[in-house]
Amino acid sequence: MPAILKKTFLFHYNPTINSDKVFNVFVIDNEDGTFSAISEYGRSGTHLFVKPLIENCSLSLAESRFYAKINEKVYHSRTPYSHTLNPSTSPTYKKLVVDTKASFKSDGSAKVLNFKPVEILSPAEKESGQQTGNEMDRTPSKKIGVLNLNQLDALEI
Repeated sequence: MPAILKKTFLFHYNPTINSDKVFNVFVIDNEDGTFSAISEYGRSGTHLFVKPLIENCSLSLAESRFYAKINEKVYHSRTPYSHTLNPSTSPTYKKLVVDTKASFKSDGSAKVLNFKPVEILSPAEKESGQQTGNEMDRTPSKKIGVLNLNQLDALEI
């Protein structure tokens, strides 16, 4: 199944001229070594029209058409589009992303991890060379700056 590599959701809303537009652009991996750039456009709340910008080409060519179309819409003189994160009306997004999430099956139960308690040994039981908790507490910790070890830097002030 083809996969979406890049996606951008744009909209333009201006009630004074009764403009409520949606424009979505995708770079899609066709899974056969080729890529496509697809756009969707239409009035908000209605069925969007799907139009390929370029099909079955290299990734660099598909990305260049993708970015060119985004720049064309965002920097338009009369109707500049803005970015949004709302893919709810996109048929391409629903087809390629939501279906893959629906195929994920979960039994709904949470996984519980059981941690074992740590055994605390007395200093006599420890092997030589190991420090006990008291010895570690007495060792002064040396503060290390981000830029150097021995001099004071601005991050420590």
